[in-house]
Amino acid sequence: MPTDLDLVILGGGCAGLSLALRLAKQRGLCQRVAVLESRPVYHHDRSWCFWRVGPHRFEHLVKRSWSSVSLRSAAQTVQIDCTRTPYQLLEASAFYNHACEAIASSKDVRLNLGVTAVGSPLPVPGGWRIETSAGGLTAAKVIDTRPPNLPRRGDALLWQSFLGEELVCERPVFDPHRVDLMDFATNRSGAVAFTYVLPLANDRALVETTTFDPDPHGPADLAQRQQMAVQRLCRGASRQVLRTEAGILPMGISGVAAQEAGLGRGHWRAGLMSGAARPATGYAFQRIQRWADECSLALQDDRDPTGHAPDPLLTQFMDRLFLNVLRNHPQRGPELFVRLFANAATPRVVRFLSDRATFIDRVAVAASLPTGLFLRQLLSSASSGTVRAQAT
Repeated sequence: MPTDLDLVILGGGCAGLSLALRLAKQRGLCQRVAVLESRPVYHHDRSWCFWRVGPHRFEHLVKRSWSSVSLRSAAQTVQIDCTRTPYQLLEASAFYNHACEAIASSKDVRLNLGVTAVGSPLPVPGGWRIETSAGGLTAAKVIDTRPPNLPRRGDALLWQSFLGEELVCERPVFDPHRVDLMDFATNRSGAVAFTYVLPLANDRALVETTTFDPDPHGPADLAQRQQMAVQRLCRGASRQVLRTEAGILPMGISGVAAQEAGLGRGHWRAGLMSGAARPATGYAFQRIQRWADECSLALQDDRDPTGHAPDPLLTQFMDRLFLNVLRNHPQRGPELFVRLFANAATPRVVRFLSDRATFIDRVAVAASLPTGLFLRQLLSSASSGTVRAQAT
C-alpha cells in the first residue's frame, strides 16, 4: 500500500534535526521526508559542549573554544591544559538556524513546526500511520526522537539534572580563558552536585547548577542552589539574566527502556532516552552526529533506520560500575572526578569521555581511581546482580 511519505521524524530537536540535515544534503532513496516538531519556533534554549578530538562538520558554528578547564573540590583544585583537544561550545540557536536553512533549500525534506504527533505510530500495510494535530498521515518508516513527558526514577541509575543562566555582570568577575568544568564548593548530601561555568567574556558566562541523583529534578528544585552559586561567583556585582536553560538527562538507561529502541520493522527510537547520551558523562552532541551519519546512510540505501549503536561491552561495564559507585557513595563524587583528571593524562581522559578510548586509555582511567572502593562496589553489585552489561 502506498504511503504519503518515505520517512517521518517525530521531534525536531538535536537528533531529529541532525538526521534531517544529512538527508537534506545527500539525496538518496529516502526522498519524501517530514520532521514533525511541536514547538512553533526555535529559540536559543540550550548549549552543547564537547572536546574537539578531530575535525567535525560544525567547526564554523562553534561559538567559543577553551584550552583550559578546572575541577575543584574542598580538598583539591586541578587545572587541565587541553590545548590539543580544546573544549568547544556550540549554541543551539546556531545549530537550529543552520539545519533549518539546509532543510528549507531541500526538495526532499520538509520541517513542519507547530505540529504535534498524537500517541504512538500504528502499523498499517506498507508502513505506519501517525495521527497529528494537523491530521493523519502514513509513512514507510518512522524515527521517534521525542523525549518522555515525565522521567521516572527507575528509568535510569542516576539522573543528570541542570539549571543554567546566561548572565552579564556590571564588572569583570570571570576568567574568560578557563572553563570551570566541575566546582564542588557547594556539594550536597545524598547526591553529587556541582557548578559548571562557561565564561563567554570576563563579565558574561553561562552558570549551571548540576546534580547527579537517583531522582530527576526540575528547575524549581534547583533554583535555590543556582541562586547561591550565582551570588558566590558574581562576588556582589549586579547582574542581568539574559536567558535560562534546563534539562534532565538519563545516566544509565534501564534494561526495559533500552530494549524499546526497536518497535517494529521500520520504526525506531532515537534521542536522549534511547542511547544518545553516554551514561556516565551526559555528552550527547557528537554521539548524535555519529548516529545521524550511520542512520542517513542506511535510509539512503533503502535499509531500515538504525538506533544508537550500543557502547562496547567494556565501556558499558565501566560506566555502570562508576554510576553504581556514585549512586551508593555520592559523598565520594568530588574526590573521584578530581582524581580522574589529576591522576590520568589529559589526552587519555578526553578520549575516554569522547568515545575514542583505546584499551590503554581505559586502563589509565581505571588506575586513576581508588581501587578498593570500586572492588567493594563490584563485589556488592555482583552479589545482588545489579552490575550487568547495558545490552542485557
